[in-house]
Amino acid sequence: MSGDVGWRRRTKEGKRPRFLYYVISGKIKGYKSHEDGKEYITDLFNTGDFIGYSAIIEDRNYDDNAEVLENAEVLQIPKEDFLQMIYSDMSIAAKFIRLMSQNVKEKEDRLISLAYSSLRKRVAKALIDIHTKFNTASGVKMIEISREDIAQYVGTATESLIRTLSDFKAEKIIEIRDGKISIPDPGKLKSLLY
Repeated sequence: MSGDVGWRRRTKEGKRPRFLYYVISGKIKGYKSHEDGKEYITDLFNTGDFIGYSAIIEDRNYDDNAEVLENAEVLQIPKEDFLQMIYSDMSIAAKFIRLMSQNVKEKEDRLISLAYSSLRKRVAKALIDIHTKFNTASGVKMIEISREDIAQYVGTATESLIRTLSDFKAEKIIEIRDGKISIPDPGKLKSLLY
């Protein structure tokens, strides 16, 4: 096992997994690429998250690419070591089964939202998701992720996202300072979902 600072991209769509990755620090996005060059962010990873376990457990190629959003330190666990841990310890196997189930549920919810929700609701949900994911440990209330990455997470054009963010700012649902988004009252943003 080894730590890797400055981790760039280790999982690549269509490649066979060789390692399970554990995020020690930093922020990483999982995404799919379309043949026209567009990207859709499928997952966001933060300190304490595992990357690539589904492909290893299901013995298939990676579905997504993974790339750093912010400097990251990542622990590489060889595939064979990970499989040995799962086969020899039921509590570890149960943990990864729960992670896989939770991941499937989250992706189903995002797909339903993408198909049926308005852009305002999708942007509100994305901001809540990103805020929750990246502000768990610290008291930081700022969302530090590019507009392009937020648009890729929402599944919309960057220009459409920016217009929606401007509307939210005018309605005092969010604040934007120095290119960073803050959510003074997450409840207000959540109320847009209903």
